[in-house]
Amino acid sequence: MPGTGVFPHLSPDSIRLGAAFLLGAALLFVAVRPARGHVLRLVLLWGGSVLLRILSSQALLNLPSAAPTLHFLALLLQGIAFLGLAAILVFDLLLPLGRVSVPRIARDLAVGLSWVGLLLWLFSVHQVDVTGIVATSAVVTAVIGFSLQDTLANVMGGIALQLEGAVEPGDWVKFGDTSGRVRETAWRHTAIETRNGDTLLVPNSVLVKTPLLLCGKAGGRTVPLERRWVFFGVDHRTAPALVLETVREALTREPIPNVAAEPAPSVVLMDFRESWASYAARYWLTDLLLDDPTDSVVRTRVATALKRAGIPLSMPAHANFVTVEEEGHRARHEGRDRQARLAALESVPLFAALTAEERERLAPGLVRAPFAPGEAMVVQGRQVHDLYILTHGAADVRITVPGTPPRVVSRIAAPDIFGEMGMLTGEPRRATVIAVGETECWRLGKEKFREVLHERPAIAEAISRILASRQVELVAATEGLSEESRRHRIEAEHETLLTRIERFFSLGPRPQAPEKDGR
Repeated sequence: MPGTGVFPHLSPDSIRLGAAFLLGAALLFVAVRPARGHVLRLVLLWGGSVLLRILSSQALLNLPSAAPTLHFLALLLQGIAFLGLAAILVFDLLLPLGRVSVPRIARDLAVGLSWVGLLLWLFSVHQVDVTGIVATSAVVTAVIGFSLQDTLANVMGGIALQLEGAVEPGDWVKFGDTSGRVRETAWRHTAIETRNGDTLLVPNSVLVKTPLLLCGKAGGRTVPLERRWVFFGVDHRTAPALVLETVREALTREPIPNVAAEPAPSVVLMDFRESWASYAARYWLTDLLLDDPTDSVVRTRVATALKRAGIPLSMPAHANFVTVEEEGHRARHEGRDRQARLAALESVPLFAALTAEERERLAPGLVRAPFAPGEAMVVQGRQVHDLYILTHGAADVRITVPGTPPRVVSRIAAPDIFGEMGMLTGEPRRATVIAVGETECWRLGKEKFREVLHERPAIAEAISRILASRQVELVAATEGLSEESRRHRIEAEHETLLTRIERFFSLGPRPQAPEKDGR
């Protein structure tokens, strides 16, 4: 082999090979950030092979018998370094670019077999009797295999898991009492990350012998879906049909984060207990990591919907509540509730035309309507004849136009109202209103308002004028209407709204204004 300078083994081919290795290492160092540490170790390994070449060249002068061994080791380190670089190129760069995922154990097996091939090739180049080595090592292999049978069982179990592909990184599994996500399957064990931030290392030999529950992968789903059960109890005095419909409607009227829209959530009656009925809200979880937080949101929706419908949750039959009622206790409680209803009505400019007596008559028709965060208070397109008085919290007004995603157009905050057009004219909801945080409302239905309106139909005149003014003011702010145009628009809108209110509430004909004599 021709030499260069004082180092005969550093030939021009060796220098070119070294330059190519260093260039490839530099490119992979830049392109594959997670493998930078591995690249640096391979560069050090290559440096070790260069050092051994230099030592072998010096040994030719001082210790000729050691030169072949040093040269053999230099070639071995050089080959290992090249194979390591090739593994990074293939498994960390090219295959990920093609979106091909290769298990770690398969990569290790490929690299290990390439090392064995390299070693056999070096033995043949240096004319080493491989047959003798294999025959001599058979006994040693048997002894090692017997003493390491557990380790070998884990290795074979890991290979079996990889070949079958039944358990892959990212799968959610339940092993005994532990559930979590599979991080990787190594030679000896499979690592399972739990929801609590722990890592469970299960020997592969145990894993292949023990039943393993794959969560959310029934039916060959690519995206896991797991059905969750949220149990609650309601007193027997409430009709089951009312409970089922109330909770089902609350869970489906507005999407819940991490809850699948299809299959849709459902509610079932599970059992009859001593003094209450057991129900379950069932839904499909899309992110298995967020099981408890999503259960909490569903429970909040259930509790709020039941409270809004006046359905109390169950209490144990043996629970005893002792209330010491002094004289006037009930009267004070009813008085506070009455004042809260009147205050809500007085905060609505729409009812400014009502007398104090009329507000007193209307107050018993108000029903408390709490809403949970993210819950739809009204839904666009539905015909529900209720007006809502927002007394605590805020809500987003969302518009949905066919062909475009829903968008929030405004936010209302207490004290305010919404749904007045539905109650007064019966028109479908123009927008969806979503609760922002915990909100408290009073709901007023059409029938209770009808009683007051039929007693004094003139109220419709005042209310329609207030509504017309509000609507035209919004238009005037955007279109820049003149004062004269604004007045004409208000009169026209007032007449239209008044006619719709009269028709919706079946009010009698309005009295005709007296004709002027023209004098």
